[in-house]
This record gives sequence, structure tokens and C-alpha cells, in this order.
Amino acid sequence: MLQELARSEDAPGEQRIHWEERRETVAAERTEDGRYICPSCGGEIQADENTASTRCPYCENVVVIRQTVSGRFEPDAVIPFQVEADRARQMLEGFCKGKRLLPKNFRDRSYLKNLKGCYVPYWLFDCDVHADMSFRATRTRMWSDSNYNYVKTSHYLVNRSGTMQFDHVPVDGSVRMSDETTESIEPFDYSALTEFEPAYLAGYETEKYDVEAETAKNRADERIYHSAEQELAHTVIGYDTVRVSKRFLHAGNCRVHYVLLPVWLFETVYKDKTYQFAINGQTGKMVGELPMDRGAFFKYLFGFTGIGTVVLSLLILLIGGAL
Repeated sequence: MLQELARSEDAPGEQRIHWEERRETVAAERTEDGRYICPSCGGEIQADENTASTRCPYCENVVVIRQTVSGRFEPDAVIPFQVEADRARQMLEGFCKGKRLLPKNFRDRSYLKNLKGCYVPYWLFDCDVHADMSFRATRTRMWSDSNYNYVKTSHYLVNRSGTMQFDHVPVDGSVRMSDETTESIEPFDYSALTEFEPAYLAGYETEKYDVEAETAKNRADERIYHSAEQELAHTVIGYDTVRVSKRFLHAGNCRVHYVLLPVWLFETVYKDKTYQFAINGQTGKMVGELPMDRGAFFKYLFGFTGIGTVVLSLLILLIGGAL
């Protein structure tokens, strides 16, 4: 147990003790028949080959699956969680509050049990880039005289080049996580990267990567090209239209890092569709989509339509009586 002493903000001059329980992280080995056994209580743990850590349902100790956090699956670094569980639940609850078209289980807050803290595997790409790009640009001038309206369009070929350094371009290494979700909760503060220790996994679910670095490089290339293009395009000013004609990048000093980044993840399946909602476990940035109850939608639609019909009928009667 870790005892922390903090000054109460609502009672100046007084002190109260905040207790934070830190459960010991223990390691489980896979048996010959493919099962995982908790070394603390002997209970069987539900896990697969991608699970790096999970909580034992019997003794609630956090168990690390040794094979998934050793060797090539051991991360280079980790960013520890900064957003605590209570805060994440409050954020999700606040996001759902007042949204009358959510399915019924959202009204009694039972959805909160599906929110869980996860260390998501990421590949971080570093490189130095020299970019050469050509842009086709136009300027348009319009004027008139007593007889005609004139339009003159001038066309230009604009060349730009520059050297850039990219540090920690992130690509998630999990098939389960959509790129749209993981890229929307960026950025992370990579100055907080810390040398990996299994103790950081305590209390959180963790998966090893199932997207290889070679595959992730394709998305990293796209992001680097797009960023370089934007940077050079920002220097092409004074034109009415600008579009890329040619682009060439030469990259050197390339490096790849495997890290774990903190994400609070909420997933639910509604009408055979999976909805994913995420909170950046370091910064608290939220993104995602939640389901809509069609029955509730039509209920409110017909309710408002009914009220409108009654009001309209009353107005007609009053107007008719006045006439």
C-alpha cells in the first residue's frame, strides 16, 4: 500500500490522507494446452496471444503474460497514464449526458463498465527529410469597361525545397484500433516517454503489436509526405489557387521505436455495428462515435410532430373564430 498525504483544497489548514492501492504485478506462463494460470490464486485467466497484461477475475491481481512483453515484444518506452479512472468515467458520462437518443443502457450508466484503460502499441518513426516540390498556381484579375467584362488568369510553376526533421511520427500497431481513432486523440507529449517497466502495466489492459513495423511504415510515409507538402505549400503565398504538381522526398537517418501509449477505450456493439470511443490517457482529449436508438429518435420525432399538429390546430381555430 502506498500512503500519500495531500492538503485538502476544500478545507484549508486541514490535511487528509488519500490512499492509493497499488497491486503487485505478477507474471503468468502459458501452459502446454494454451491456458494461462494466475500465479497468485491459481485461477484460469482469459487471454489470447496478443494480451500483454490483464486482471485476474478471482483475486484481481494484474497479471503480465511473459511471452508478450519480452524479446521483440518488449517496448522501448512507455508513457504512463495521467488521466485516472474516475476522471475518465466522468468525462465519458459528461459526454453522454443530455443525449436523449442514446440506447436505453446509457440512461442507467451501465455503459461505464465497458470503459477500460489500455496501453496501445505504437510505432514511432524518426527521420530527416529533404523535400523538393513543384506547385501550379494561378492569379486571376477581373475588370470591366463600357463594353466588356474581362478576366485574365495567369499561370505559374512554383518550386520549393527544404530540409525537415520528423521526430516520433506515430502509427498504432493494433489491428483492433482504427487509425481514425488513434490519430484523432493525438498529440501525445513524447517528452514524457519513460523506460519500460512491467509495473506500469498494473491496473491496465495491454496488447502486443499485431501490425508489423514494415506494414506501419506505409502509413508513416503517408503522414510524412502530407506534412512536408503542407509545410512547403504554406510558403506559396499570393496566389488564388495552388495545387501540387510534383513532389520528391529523400529520407535519411531513419529510426523506429516501439512504445506503449495510454488510452481509455470504450467499445460497444449496437445493431451489429461496433462503436469506438477513446480518451487520450495522458492529455484527456476525447474522440469517438456513439450509437443512436432509432426507436427513441422516432419517438421524439412523432412527439414533436404531435405537439406541432395540436398547436397548429389551435391556431387555425383561433384564427377562424376571429374571422
